[in-house]
Amino acid sequence: MSLAAFALRRVLVTIPLLLLVMLATFALMRGTGGSPFEPPEGYVGVPYQQERVLRRHYRLDEPWFLEFAVYVKNVATLNFGPSLVNRHLTVDDVIRGALPVTLELVLLAAAWAVPVGVALGVWAGVRRGSARDLAATSGATFLLALPVFFVAYLLSTYLVTRWQLVPDGWETNGAKVLPALALGLAPVGYVARLIRTAVVEALQEDYVRTARAKGLRERRVIWVHVLRNSLAPFLAGAVPMIALLVTGAFFVEQAFDIPGASTFFLDAAFTRDYPMLMGLTVVLAVLVLAANLVSDVLLAAADPRVREAQAR
Repeated sequence: MSLAAFALRRVLVTIPLLLLVMLATFALMRGTGGSPFEPPEGYVGVPYQQERVLRRHYRLDEPWFLEFAVYVKNVATLNFGPSLVNRHLTVDDVIRGALPVTLELVLLAAAWAVPVGVALGVWAGVRRGSARDLAATSGATFLLALPVFFVAYLLSTYLVTRWQLVPDGWETNGAKVLPALALGLAPVGYVARLIRTAVVEALQEDYVRTARAKGLRERRVIWVHVLRNSLAPFLAGAVPMIALLVTGAFFVEQAFDIPGASTFFLDAAFTRDYPMLMGLTVVLAVLVLAANLVSDVLLAAADPRVREAQAR
């Protein structure tokens, strides 16, 4: 199977997965009860005339499948419509304004977490069974188990608020360092464990013994031959790392008061703002599925056996 055919097949598989995510989100919102037009204390409801317009627009008084059809149509046309709670805000405004902040935070965290995790995993893998390997593996496990909200709370409370060693907000580069650090710790541990396992397995392969027999320097054997063949497990396991980053970003944004999508997402869940919550959910799902698609294609390009397995 060619790489283009493999990519097309993965795209076709991704579409029903996205529809399943949309249906699950829609069912959860319908099943929780409550109404966006009866907001909890502290929130102001929309005027009655606007409520009638919104009910007609989203088919809220009609059978559930018609309401879901409107939801699917909005997603397909990239027009998510107005908020049911905030009369001056549309879901598209939030996606254009707040979501890029969340994506920037995720990318900044990944930019340092991935290379550090790869280096730590290689360093531990080539020293398998040693005290250094044990220390690196234990450290990676600790980072993976460390709650991101706890780290973000400590850093924001002490380094930003009390000691004022780092500026707050999100406007300056200095203010972005601690949030990216807090968000990237767990992915460092995840990547390090993946790479360490892959390196240990790769070192037992015949091509490594052949490279050493040819007289290649050990550094070249490790960083060229072993690492190149150890990246396949990393690509295959990239989706959980992306999930760690995306979900963790919400906690980090709350702790550091970052103007990302988390505030709108939590408010929408609290006030039953269906279009806002489902719009943000589907966009995040698209990003995760797109990242999964890219990792699958890269893995298939690096290892033709993946394409052969799909062709059977």
